[in-house]
Amino acid sequence: MNNDEKTRLAIINSKHNRILTDENKARLKELEIFKDKVPFQFKNGWVDLVYEIGKDITELCKLVNCELPVIERVKSKYATLWVDYYFNSKVPPIIEKFIDSLLYEAEDKSERICEVCGKEGKLRVTKSGYWYFTLCNK
Repeated sequence: MNNDEKTRLAIINSKHNRILTDENKARLKELEIFKDKVPFQFKNGWVDLVYEIGKDITELCKLVNCELPVIERVKSKYATLWVDYYFNSKVPPIIEKFIDSLLYEAEDKSERICEVCGKEGKLRVTKSGYWYFTLCNK
C-alpha cells in the first residue's frame, strides 16, 4: 500500500471523519427542501454550509412563489460541495440562475471549510493527485 492510499484510509477511518451523524441528518431534515429521501454524501464539517444553502433556496422560492426544487443529492466531489437538483415543473430561468449562483457560492466556500470539523481548511491533494480533501491542519 503506497503513502497516498495510507493517507486516504487514515482520513476515511478517522473517528472524526464519519459521514453525517444522525443528529446532523435530523437537523438538515428540519428544512422542507431536505425532507424527502435526499442522499447526503458529505462529512459533518459541511452541515452548517448545507443548512444555510437549504434555507437560502427555500427563502428564494417563497419570495417568488415557486415550488421548491427536488434535491437529488448533496455530496462531496473533488473536495468541494456539489448539489444536484431539478424542478418538477417549469420555473422562470432567472430562478434557476439564482439557485445556481447560490450553489456556486456554497461550492466556493466549501473549498475553505474542513470537511471533517467545519473549521477553516484548504484543499489537500495526495502526491499522486488522485485523492482530494478539504481539511484543516488538524
